[in-house]
Amino acid sequence: MRVAAMRNGLLGGRILCAMALAAGLTLVTGAVSQPAGAASSKAPLVIGDLCSCTGPEASTISQTTDVVNAWASSVNAKGGIDGHKVQIVVKDDGYNPSTSQADAEALVQQNHVIAIFDNSDEDTVWASYIKTQKVPVFGATEANTGYQNPDFFPPGGTINYDGGANAVEAKKAGIKTEAILYCVEVAICQQSVGTTRTLLPKLGLKLVFSAGIGFAAPNYSAQCLAAKQSGAQAISVADASAIVTKVAQNCATQGYSPIELSGDGSVAIAWLGVPSMNGNLDVQADIPWFVHNAATKPMYDALAKYAPGVTTGPNFGEVVVQSWAAGVLFQLAAGAANLSANPTPAQIIRGLYALKGTTLDGLTAPITFHKGQPADNPCFFDMGIKNGKFVTLNGDKPYCVPKRLATNA
Repeated sequence: MRVAAMRNGLLGGRILCAMALAAGLTLVTGAVSQPAGAASSKAPLVIGDLCSCTGPEASTISQTTDVVNAWASSVNAKGGIDGHKVQIVVKDDGYNPSTSQADAEALVQQNHVIAIFDNSDEDTVWASYIKTQKVPVFGATEANTGYQNPDFFPPGGTINYDGGANAVEAKKAGIKTEAILYCVEVAICQQSVGTTRTLLPKLGLKLVFSAGIGFAAPNYSAQCLAAKQSGAQAISVADASAIVTKVAQNCATQGYSPIELSGDGSVAIAWLGVPSMNGNLDVQADIPWFVHNAATKPMYDALAKYAPGVTTGPNFGEVVVQSWAAGVLFQLAAGAANLSANPTPAQIIRGLYALKGTTLDGLTAPITFHKGQPADNPCFFDMGIKNGKFVTLNGDKPYCVPKRLATNA
């Protein structure tokens, strides 16, 4: 899902990148050469980017590698972190659990990474391995692994509060009945059904219909009709951004335009071109990507310089901010770690625990990690679509979900 509107040189690089990933090769990016005589004796900061960049969720996830590479390039252009250059090692697991496990092991044993960016939907298969290796994992705001493992450090609200945040938003909008369509290819999609069924009654709401949908299905008209007949006022589609768009269009042809509820990185700019998406409501773990302020300016500047195709692509959306926030979290942790000439994962973890109430320079609500405890971040941002435009619903300010609405409550 690489976008077409790219400069010739960038396009050539992306084609080589796609070919290498498809062939199962490792890509090392983000390294910047230095002028003669300026070589640093400090070892590079090698970070693994483990992604599910090809497969059923590719329309959303494929952007993440471009974003973390743009982050690394922007950091290196300013001299790196405490004199250490950043290198990104990219591995695409293609939604294959065995490949994902092998990729995680290779990143640790062969590439000697000091951290991993988690952009994989197969992270549950290697979470226990990473625990034994004591390598910190950044990201996973949309994964159960993010709040179940003390080795994972999500740069924002954790998914155990995501369902509760959605329920609160639905309640505020006057919604009483909801339907869920979930992807059948990824286990985490179906898990959202049980969570929602449990949470909605706590706020006087009800889940009236749920069904699985396939990535390759020609249309979703049958599911739309069933949801319509169930009386669902709102519908949540737990799938990639392109599938959410398709469902909305299919439902509209059946005379059914429920309020679309979302709560993760699937939200994308292409939704503005679908009239039936008007009134959409979302909750996000980090500040909405369309907000232009001091917090998002470094991201937009870096993307404009190093990955201009990201912001012009049809799937440009919240996953971009989430990936950038992971990079900022790593940068702050490394800066607080008092790195040695040859940095270690333990130093990065030490730096993470030193960050008390960090907002990642305004990208998220205050977060603090506690040694030996999984992340537990209940605060989110509200947004939606009104009159064909994305809007924030709480003045760009986050709000926190009551503990009783946590999945693990």
